Amino acid sequence: MDRTIRSSTIFSDGKSLLLWRTCKTAAAAGLFITKQPSQLKTLWDGGWLLRQLLPYSQSEFNKHHLKLLKISYENSACALEKEVKGFWPDLLITVLCDEWRKCKRAMESSSPPKEPKSMLFPPRKLFSEEDIPEGSSFTAGERMHELVKVFVLLHQLQIFTHGRALPDQPLIYQPTDHRTNSRAQTSGLVSIPKPGTEMNLGKCNAVPCRIAFERGKERHFWFLAISIGTSGWLVLAEELPLKKPYGVVRVAAPLAGCNPRIDDKHSKWLHLRIRPSALPFLDPVKYKPHGKLKTKAFVDGRWILAFRDEESCKTAFLMILEEINYLCDEVHRRIKPSLKLATALDISNLSAPVSEESSSHTTPPDSL
Repeated sequence: MDRTIRSSTIFSDGKSLLLWRTCKTAAAAGLFITKQPSQLKTLWDGGWLLRQLLPYSQSEFNKHHLKLLKISYENSACALEKEVKGFWPDLLITVLCDEWRKCKRAMESSSPPKEPKSMLFPPRKLFSEEDIPEGSSFTAGERMHELVKVFVLLHQLQIFTHGRALPDQPLIYQPTDHRTNSRAQTSGLVSIPKPGTEMNLGKCNAVPCRIAFERGKERHFWFLAISIGTSGWLVLAEELPLKKPYGVVRVAAPLAGCNPRIDDKHSKWLHLRIRPSALPFLDPVKYKPHGKLKTKAFVDGRWILAFRDEESCKTAFLMILEEINYLCDEVHRRIKPSLKLATALDISNLSAPVSEESSSHTTPPDSL
């Protein structure tokens, strides 16, 4: 292909030039229509190529291509919407904003970072299976990251094919929390619950439980699940004997992705998956050269909480589900304008952000 590009004889007549340009346009479009996971690293390069070709290839890039790209975008939006109920909804907006900036910078660059051949014939390898344990939150986080990359690129291409300028940020509604008596408020945990933070155990209806972080060393805690906007935590607190009903936070873990499950044989036991608070593959320190993790494997933590009776266990279980729903609903509400192309195109015409009720968009500082 590189030889063909450098050759001067192939462009000796208009028909050959038209044929070559048509082939390039179709090949670039095909990256997004027939996407495979192994091609994700080259999609931005293909997007750059397609964007360069479109102004000069309107006739070659026909309605059929536009329809297929729109279908790809809609499928990607549906896949991203499902991630709201996945392992990492609390970081979905952060990743979306971060990838939007990166993609916009790549699309508007004067030159691609790779040769044309590497755009259309990308490398196969991402991570080896031995680096990613099956079923881990790392695997789910990597999948979410890849889905966001594809969605962002297809979204920006849709805006471009409609003749609009790319906004600096994705279309995200401002954060709101209309709950006046949330568990976070009644407990006094209005920010990240750090160890040592004092909280009210009585007003928030925390549930007493036991857990052994080491074999043979069982400890007594009060359990609470809370959500604040798009963030949420599982909290274990110790009661202050001289200051009841107050207690002190001893341990806090992410609410999202905890996958609560009451034990089949012991109805007083509650199983929780504990994933990291951040996406490891977004941290350069955790990478070796060639994209391999420094750690051999990434393993999630596990909590098994023992409650005094079945009712208490069920109460804690339902508390977790309720707070997860609050968190996911807020994430979905905020990204909603980005999932609908017509809304996104209408909003992209506005010169200044307005309220959500007026179908506006803003990207608040806490989402970046």
